[in-house]
Amino acid sequence: MRPNNIKYNRKTGTLSKRVPVFYIVLTALLISFFGFAQNNPKKQLTAADYHLWSYLKAEKLSENAKWVSFSVSYENGSDTLFVKNSKGTKIYNFSGAGKGEFIGDNWFCAISLKGELLITDLLTSKQEITAKVLRYDLRVGTKDIILLKKQSDGKKELELKNAASNKSIILNDIVNYWYNPEADAVVYTTKSENNTTIALLNLSDKTTTVISSNPNVFEYSDIVWQKSGNSIAFLQQPLNNDKKTAHTCVGYYIIAEHTLYTFNPAQQDNFPADMEIMSSSFAYLSISEDGERIFFGLQKTVIPVDSSQVQTWNAQDKFLYPAKVQIDQWDRTAKVAVWWPEQNRFNCITDNQFPKMMLSGDQKQALLYNPQQYEPQANRDAPLDIYILNLETEDRKLVLQNQLGGETGVCVSIYEKHIVYFKDKHWWVYDLESGLHKNLTKDLGVTFSDEESDWPEEASPFGNPGWIQDDKTLFVYDKYDIWSIVIDGRGAVRLTRGRENKTVYRIVSKSKDESNKMNFEGSYKGQFGANDRLLIKTEALEHTGYYFWDKKNGLKSLLDKKMHTSQFITTAKSEAYVYVEENFNLPPRLVIKESLNSKEKILFQSNLQHFKYNWGNSKLITYTNSKGTVLNGVLFYPANYHTDKKYPMVIHVYEKQSKELYNYVNPSQNNPTGFNIANFTSKGYFVFLPDIVYEIGNPGSSAVDCVVSATRKVIARESIDSTRLGITGHSYGGYEADYIITQTNMFKAAVAGAAITDYVSGYLRVAWGLQKPNFWHYEFGQLRIGKSLYEDYPAYLRNSPVYHADKVETPLLSWAGEMDSVVHYYQSIEFYLALRRLGKINLMLIYPGEDHVLMEEKHQQDLTGRIEQWFDYYLKGEKRLEWF
Repeated sequence: MRPNNIKYNRKTGTLSKRVPVFYIVLTALLISFFGFAQNNPKKQLTAADYHLWSYLKAEKLSENAKWVSFSVSYENGSDTLFVKNSKGTKIYNFSGAGKGEFIGDNWFCAISLKGELLITDLLTSKQEITAKVLRYDLRVGTKDIILLKKQSDGKKELELKNAASNKSIILNDIVNYWYNPEADAVVYTTKSENNTTIALLNLSDKTTTVISSNPNVFEYSDIVWQKSGNSIAFLQQPLNNDKKTAHTCVGYYIIAEHTLYTFNPAQQDNFPADMEIMSSSFAYLSISEDGERIFFGLQKTVIPVDSSQVQTWNAQDKFLYPAKVQIDQWDRTAKVAVWWPEQNRFNCITDNQFPKMMLSGDQKQALLYNPQQYEPQANRDAPLDIYILNLETEDRKLVLQNQLGGETGVCVSIYEKHIVYFKDKHWWVYDLESGLHKNLTKDLGVTFSDEESDWPEEASPFGNPGWIQDDKTLFVYDKYDIWSIVIDGRGAVRLTRGRENKTVYRIVSKSKDESNKMNFEGSYKGQFGANDRLLIKTEALEHTGYYFWDKKNGLKSLLDKKMHTSQFITTAKSEAYVYVEENFNLPPRLVIKESLNSKEKILFQSNLQHFKYNWGNSKLITYTNSKGTVLNGVLFYPANYHTDKKYPMVIHVYEKQSKELYNYVNPSQNNPTGFNIANFTSKGYFVFLPDIVYEIGNPGSSAVDCVVSATRKVIARESIDSTRLGITGHSYGGYEADYIITQTNMFKAAVAGAAITDYVSGYLRVAWGLQKPNFWHYEFGQLRIGKSLYEDYPAYLRNSPVYHADKVETPLLSWAGEMDSVVHYYQSIEFYLALRRLGKINLMLIYPGEDHVLMEEKHQQDLTGRIEQWFDYYLKGEKRLEWF
């Protein structure tokens, strides 16, 4: 895990001063880097050294790539934000600072630990410090900074400051602000002794316009901008004391017309009398892109469930009792409504019959469905019947029947008149105007779903990352490649050639905000312009890299390396780009290429202390299981490895792990599952991660076959002591570890965390996080039986470690979180009791208050230490500790 531990403590006054500049000479850095590796004796890494390790994150490139910002964070929170000149050696550091942003190539802004805004002139090193800053934004295309500051009397002010001239405009009594670069304006709210106000500040001419003002019995919230910046919407809410006599209203303001429309429920004849306007994550306030419709949430006054009443669990109910009472025939679920401000017309979109929705691409129609229609059923997500509702006419029509449920089942186009969906192993389009369905991929001769998946469920599609709206083309993935398909079915083009060399090509989202943009119960797909340059990530077994693609030039290779590459950043005004590269024996380092044809340059090497210590290497292993399937695994060598010495080995199990080949692993005592590869290799262990494939109905024996075959292969070829082998896993890997030791005595010690040990009791359990029966996990999912308990009872017994506990000869350390919502800790207790009754060696650790992985550092450290002590005793003959 790579935590971001930046914290802000907003305190104290304002001052301006000149700060020292810190210089790092790259040549000296590289001499140090390579000198240690070649001329100095290496040290043995111990737990006392782990605190030296940090995590590197590439942050931003300045406008013309003259400066690069990056952060270095530590587990103890001693984090630093750096800004480095991409051509020279000049470097600034900002201890504990965050939210770093460049203004052109001249200034850099960041928030300090004390809540100070640090504005640094990168050319002169002069720094201005503004105290008590709560948040800030940069005005796009200018040198202006928008600041929200806390005043000495506790009130807040809004300041528009120019970084070059240092001139400011200040507004007082501010509650909050919302900036929109398209409008070049800020909406802000104020609160004085008598009034609350929402107003608009035009940043170009510095004029302000009051949108609405009310006595202090109201407050303004949930302010949202139209995407184009032409209008805003907001909620006007009565304060607590006035909710009985006043209603929450919706305001909509068109900037160019200086017109405010207000939706007041009390003035709408068809507004449900038992509902109030509200906003939630799935029933939120938003403006259609054309500005004609406003969407907002409605909620009934909810009476809390009386927990003292007898629970009635009826096997014929659509949902289990906890989910049933939570939704109460969907009465407790927020609904979505639409309002046409200029017509002052209002309709409910969702209701108890159709409580879930997504908007069509033009936001004039809604896709409606009820997820309980096909309940009760055994899979995690029931199939869906999808209806189209015309918001204007209220006509509703069934368009998709028995459609694959879940997020991958239905994807909504981001332009006007089409729905794209995946069904019967193909991508389809539905034309909302003609009412026709068309199969887009049936003639392409390629599979677009994961037919090689060894889960029993229907194979899921590889994905649909988005569209080019102007060209009306859709991007879809097969196993390796990216396809561009004309939405009317006239043609399809394979943009990449990954199938030929088994390289996977995938489009990198423009931004996290864009990739996660919600569409009520779904999410919007990426929207790309016809002339956009797309960034594409590539992954092969032993290579990773990046490409650019655009319609004019096609694919252009940027980098391809036998390393793990990530965190690629570029700018619109420069050909330069930066990225991070690493492998198991090379800590992450920041690399820049100043143009597509220039040589790459190392800007920053993290964890220089790494080169002072003995370290291991990683190697891809190929092996064949008993079925003749060729598989891979990753072998990590012990630090200070000598070929004439035999070493113990720990095998970590969990499905396919060969992608870990090039990942650098920081040594650490803070591990959520207690296992850390670098800890073990530094202590003189081989660590092996074999890939595992499964036969439906026999997941246990499949794991045994693959792990034993892989282990025998590496023992035969490497300096491994076959009498000192350990096995460990967590969750499904915990299950595999437990099952494997019931079938072989190859391993001298084992560790299993949050393990499934009894397929029968696990099947007949509620997945409380989903409030659903656990049937789906076994019949369709990761547990891979493929049939119900009553269709194949022997398979449930055959694959359960608890029913083979009498064969266990391997000492086992079990652990679980007491509040595990994924695998109940009783699963670990069952196996513990079986081994206890049989007189086997088993220690079990139950961590109070913890879920499926451990989050408290004291528990992470405790588990990490105990797992290592367990293997040290059994595999290395070290001292038996008292807790044993």
